[in-house]
Amino acid sequence: MRALVLGASGQIGGHLLAQLLERGHAAVGTRRAFAASGLPELDIAREDAVRAAIDDVRPDAVLLPAGFTWVDGCEKDPARSALENRERPLAVARLAARAGAVFVYYSTDYVFDGTSGPYSESDPTAPLQVYGRDKLACEEALAREGLPHLVLRTTTVFGPELQGKNFVLQLVAKARAGERLKVPRDQLATPSFSPDGARATIELLEAGERGVFHVAGPDLHDRASFASLACEVLGLDTKTVEPVETAALAQPAKRPLRAGLVSEKLAEKTGFRLRSAREGLVATKSWLALSSKNERS
Repeated sequence: MRALVLGASGQIGGHLLAQLLERGHAAVGTRRAFAASGLPELDIAREDAVRAAIDDVRPDAVLLPAGFTWVDGCEKDPARSALENRERPLAVARLAARAGAVFVYYSTDYVFDGTSGPYSESDPTAPLQVYGRDKLACEEALAREGLPHLVLRTTTVFGPELQGKNFVLQLVAKARAGERLKVPRDQLATPSFSPDGARATIELLEAGERGVFHVAGPDLHDRASFASLACEVLGLDTKTVEPVETAALAQPAKRPLRAGLVSEKLAEKTGFRLRSAREGLVATKSWLALSSKNERS
């Protein structure tokens, strides 16, 4: 398989590129920012540049593990959310289809209202905020236009990541700085280990699957309990975590309170299941230790 990963410097994209190459696929990655990744820059806002990259790589799959994922930012700037989470991904999907490639899009459990999760692929959607609405709108447009696609919904992604943006690595940074982090105890989700999310993507592509799949961990945690588990496994001060109610955070965007995803369809089609939250955190701890050692040497 030949693959083009647009956004290969991010928390899923980096693992996608590495694992595709490890499995013997011909893969090329690009980045929008984060020059330290060493990847060539490509902004998907430039359709001519995307078209040129696709023409050059001649991929069987074009993967876009990137977008405007700051949920409150999307609420404050719906025009940007529409562009980065719906319109530009659709433009890439059309270019991919023109070249005979499947488009891989990453979505979220925020397409649901969070009243009765964890959710399967067949459950009715009802997003509460701009971010979820734009993600769902892109999903629906891909299907409506008949573009070859694979949509992967995921949630609470964590794990090794050079940019340090995911929740667990932010928690580590707070603990090391001696600061506290307010974490909601009434938001339920299924934490998902990023290297496993990348592997699930590749397993589905290798199996020739299309359509919507949920790719998430097996454990249902409220965010505060997940943060406490991370502190336990990573050896952080548990006082770093300050459990609060979601309402106390006064966030611009509404959150689904009982969300999360069921990934049985993924397991049925590929035989693969993501690791538990604890197993993913143990692997993250090993990565952090290795990174620290490399920095000292």
